[in-house]
Amino acid sequence: MDETRKPRRRLNILARTARIARIFKRLREGRAYDEIAKDGHVSAERVRQIVAQVLERRVVDRGEDRSQLQIERLRPALRLAGEAVARGDLRAIGPLIRLVDRLDRHESKIAKPFAYTDDHRQRLLDKLNWAAANLADDETDPLLASGAGEPPGEEAEGEDFFPPPSP
Repeated sequence: MDETRKPRRRLNILARTARIARIFKRLREGRAYDEIAKDGHVSAERVRQIVAQVLERRVVDRGEDRSQLQIERLRPALRLAGEAVARGDLRAIGPLIRLVDRLDRHESKIAKPFAYTDDHRQRLLDKLNWAAANLADDETDPLLASGAGEPPGEEAEGEDFFPPPSP
């Protein structure tokens, strides 16, 4: 008796999509290919092939979207590493530092540097000039120069103690 195996029915598009979603969900959970293969009733090699095919066909986001995705993927690992360090596990310090370094790289792509406008520069210069003028006034003030008496109170109402309001 020659026993031949009946070929398996091919999965339709919905079943294939569901299987791919299950495989990637388990990968995100940190499972190995062998575990995923056992749950999906396929070989580990087939799981590797499926993952390779999907990754080959995917369109990689560039810029801010990709960085945001990577940050979201790293957050659970960062939480776990932080908890391990808080418990006193010294082996978790290295992974925590690497995670923070990766987060910094991705966040620097998202965060837009603040650009000073001419208005911002002018307001900063006005504040610096005001502070310099007040310091010059303090040096010529006879009460402060002699060290006698209290700082001016009610009689100094006309002096500007705060910078001029911004336009």
